[in-house]
Amino acid sequence: MPLFLLVLLASIFVPPKPSRYVTDRAFVLKDANALNAKLANFERQTSDQILVYVDQHLPPNTTIEEMGSEAMRRWGVGQKGKDNGAVLFVFIGDRKMRIEVGYGLEGSLTDAKSKWITSTIIKPQFQRGDYDSGVRQGVDAMLATIRGEPYRGNGRTVAQTAHGKIWPDDVPPGFLFGCFIVIGMAALVGYLISRGILRFQFSGNGSSGASDFGSSSGGGSSSSSSDSFSGGGASGGGGGASDSW
Repeated sequence: MPLFLLVLLASIFVPPKPSRYVTDRAFVLKDANALNAKLANFERQTSDQILVYVDQHLPPNTTIEEMGSEAMRRWGVGQKGKDNGAVLFVFIGDRKMRIEVGYGLEGSLTDAKSKWITSTIIKPQFQRGDYDSGVRQGVDAMLATIRGEPYRGNGRTVAQTAHGKIWPDDVPPGFLFGCFIVIGMAALVGYLISRGILRFQFSGNGSSGASDFGSSSGGGSSSSSSDSFSGGGASGGGGGASDSW
C-alpha cells in the first residue's frame, strides 16, 4: 500500500473497539441489552458478526464512509477469511447513518439492499424522532437479508470461543499426554481409597492417626453465556450505503 494511503488511514480517528455488539453513546435505545443479545445469538447461529454503533457526532475531520471502512478494519468485524461482518453506524446530531458491509456479506447485503434498508425502513422512523424503532427495524431487515449467506455458526461467538479454550494453541502434544497420565493415576488412587485398599497416615504434634485421603471439590462454577463482542479478524469493509434524514 502506498505510503500516503497509510498516513491517511492512520489519521482517521476511530473510536476504541467496542466490547459489545451494541454501543449506544447517544442513549436513544430503550433496551440495548436485548438487542445486544439478539446479535450475539445471530453470530452463534450464522457466524456473522453484526454491530450497531450509535453516537451524537462523527469524529472530526472525517466522513462517515472513511470512518466506517476504517472502523471495520481496526475492529476486525467478521471472521478472518470470511469477512462476514457489518455495522450500522448512526450519528444522531449529524443526522447521518451508514451500513458498512464486509466483503463476505456483499452477496446478500448488497449496496442496493443496504440503501433500501436505510431509506425505506430506518429513515422514516428517524424523521419521526423514533430512533429506537428505526435501529431495531433496520437491524431486523439486515439480519433477514444476511440469512441468505451460506455460513453456519458453531453455537458460540468468537468471544466465547476465545475464552472457552481448554488448551492454548501452542501446547506441545507431550504435555497433553503427561496430563492424561496424571489424571489417570489420580483416578486410580481415588478408586483404591474408596475401596479401603489405600490409606494414609497423618501425624503431627506427637500424635498420629489414620485418615482416608479424600478428594476435595474445587467448587468451580460454569461460566455464563457471554454476549460480549470480540472481533474475528476480518480485513475490512467492502461496501454498503450511506444516508441522512
